[in-house]
Amino acid sequence: MSTSRLVKLRAMRPREIAHRVAYGARTALERRAHARGLLVPRELPMRTLPERTGRQRFFAWQDNPEGFRTLFRARYATELEKSREIAERVIRGQVSFFGGTFRVDPGVNWHADPVTGAEWPRRYHRDVPVHGGDVGFGDVKYVWELNRHQFLVDLAKIAFLDRDARHANAVHALVRSWRRDVPYATGAPWACALEPAFRAWSWMWAYELLCSAGLVSEDDHREWLAGFYDHGRFLHRHLEIYSSPYNHLIGEAAALFALGVLFPEFDESGQWLRHGRKILETALSSQFFADGGTVEQSTFYHHATLGFYLLALLLGERNRAALSDRVRQVVERALDFSMALTQPDGRIPSIGGADDGKPIRMEHLPFWDFRPYLAAGGVMFTRPDFKAAAGRFFEDAFWLLGTEGAQRFDRLMSRAPATSVALPASGYYVARSGATRDADYVCFDCGVQAGGLRKDDVPSAAHGHADCLSAIVTLGGRPVLVDPGFFCYNGDPHWEVHFRKTAAHNTLSIDGRDQARHISKMAWTRTYTPVSEGWSALGKRAWARGSHDGFARGAGGVVHRRTVWLRPDGYVVLYDEIVGSGDHLVQANFQFAPGSLLLDQTGALYEGRFEMMWACTTNPSAVGRCGENAPDGGWVARSLGVREAAPRLTLEFPFLGGRAGLLTVLADRERVAGSTKRVEQLVQHAGVLAARIRVAGAHDEVFAAAGANVLPRGVETDAPLVAVRVRGGRVVDAAQAAGTRVRVSGMDSGEASREHVLASAPRAI
Repeated sequence: MSTSRLVKLRAMRPREIAHRVAYGARTALERRAHARGLLVPRELPMRTLPERTGRQRFFAWQDNPEGFRTLFRARYATELEKSREIAERVIRGQVSFFGGTFRVDPGVNWHADPVTGAEWPRRYHRDVPVHGGDVGFGDVKYVWELNRHQFLVDLAKIAFLDRDARHANAVHALVRSWRRDVPYATGAPWACALEPAFRAWSWMWAYELLCSAGLVSEDDHREWLAGFYDHGRFLHRHLEIYSSPYNHLIGEAAALFALGVLFPEFDESGQWLRHGRKILETALSSQFFADGGTVEQSTFYHHATLGFYLLALLLGERNRAALSDRVRQVVERALDFSMALTQPDGRIPSIGGADDGKPIRMEHLPFWDFRPYLAAGGVMFTRPDFKAAAGRFFEDAFWLLGTEGAQRFDRLMSRAPATSVALPASGYYVARSGATRDADYVCFDCGVQAGGLRKDDVPSAAHGHADCLSAIVTLGGRPVLVDPGFFCYNGDPHWEVHFRKTAAHNTLSIDGRDQARHISKMAWTRTYTPVSEGWSALGKRAWARGSHDGFARGAGGVVHRRTVWLRPDGYVVLYDEIVGSGDHLVQANFQFAPGSLLLDQTGALYEGRFEMMWACTTNPSAVGRCGENAPDGGWVARSLGVREAAPRLTLEFPFLGGRAGLLTVLADRERVAGSTKRVEQLVQHAGVLAARIRVAGAHDEVFAAAGANVLPRGVETDAPLVAVRVRGGRVVDAAQAAGTRVRVSGMDSGEASREHVLASAPRAI
């Protein structure tokens, strides 16, 4: 046994060890049966061959199929034409994922990597080496994505809407091909239980659509049932309870629960339903923080877990197998989290790991658009703010909730959600200038790297990246600073690792180190502890402040602290403090969205519109890169396997112990008519960093105190950041981020805004 495995074993609790031993014994017996061809039953173990007459109800489109078709054609005409085009491409043997288009037809080799053609071994599923990257058979993610069969839903949808037997026959042919080529528990398509779970959901959608259209023959019916039985019994025996207990486990449990609900004729279906329900109910507290965010700290996998819960919740309620009220409460909180993070363009920031697997995928939306969840949630929970955040009743919500759901959505009033929200459990702080598409937006991450990661030397894996104190910024509705996303799980190691690491994100790294210790792939040790040091979620002066100890380990350690402040009039202030001992090299990284960046040593201009200026206690060097032939050469990943050149700026400066500071201002200069330069650096005054920002009819002066109490303009404060508004040579307003007070000599106290007074008392909304 390797040293790392021994270390992990010693850290396991007795219950986990017992489970793993029992599971190992069961799989050893199954492996022997597989080798002897004994895993395929001669007859389906079921009481009768069920008639699919709607006794078990899928989603609400089945309640009134003809009315659903009629309203769909009227309400989703554009989506219908797009869906027909996608289905026609599948008929021609073309499916698209991970940025590529690949062949699929009844003659396809389901075990082969569609990129390289290399075939994965047709062994017992536990013996297929899928967790070591490319070991000579290609990237298993491509094989898995092909075998998730989400393209079957594209075909079946058109078969149902147009009553088209041609599309239905294509579905049946592909399922028969797959079942011939991929026996139970054989090869990569079964080698991770989440894969048959995704495939089961695809099959359930396709099967129910074809049944409702009357396009399933008796022979096809038997073929489908045999496939569903295989998937149910496999999931029942191979749930990843300890090996992957987050979105994997929930996807698997939700599929098992659904198979138990929809196919009660199988002898084991009652066990499937109970087993799936138990996992869904008991795993809640280990999946989500109290504020609704996923413990995986990945916005994509947040919506994977949430999507599986939504499907199971609705399906159970329609079939007298309802999940508990607690599940409903947690699902609503998870939707609150999604609404809070939604950017002005409707998309979610691309934080953490990701792939192409969407549990609810009837409409092919832009990759990071999860507003259909909010549209469905608006109806399910009677939430006017969910409706406003969604904007419309998306096609996915229509498939889940049907014509009655659409009518309820239309009748529901709309109310704009809170502009700024603190989510201290997951560690995110979001500030907006408003609810419109041209609003300013800041998302500040002061959360743990991921739930379950350890602070000692025991390796643990997670989708969360080493990105503490990262900031994502939109100004005037235009993304400016973005999260780089995630590019690949099993590709070139340099490209695979880069997007997980601290240097890829809009935060500071010290001496090129990560905030946690990266071991390999998703494995980390010595994860950091974040500390939220205050926030205000009030109006247009929202701010947040936090720190972490990721660079404080050992002699010469330092603490990184950051304050983020969304200001009125279209600008954002970042203030970084480094406190500690020893000599270090500090790198402040800024990843811009794709576009143009002009750079000099005191500032930058992005897209000819957005200015960035910095002031530092030590003069930094500035290096810009975009699209260079290296992972850190200026790239963002729009989705798995898809990268795009995007400007990346690094400010580098020495730290010689004690305290250092970096003040950065990002401003939209279109807010000031005729402005060619909006942000100016001021001369340092007794260690105070400062910037002047033009606003309509006046200018703001922002001071980073850097430990001082008396600042220019006669400002006295205990806050790390202060902004004063100057009009006609006089200070007419003052505000602070963090701290408890700001006073300005000679300014009438009545001129300080009421909003500022409220902002001095941080609270969560």
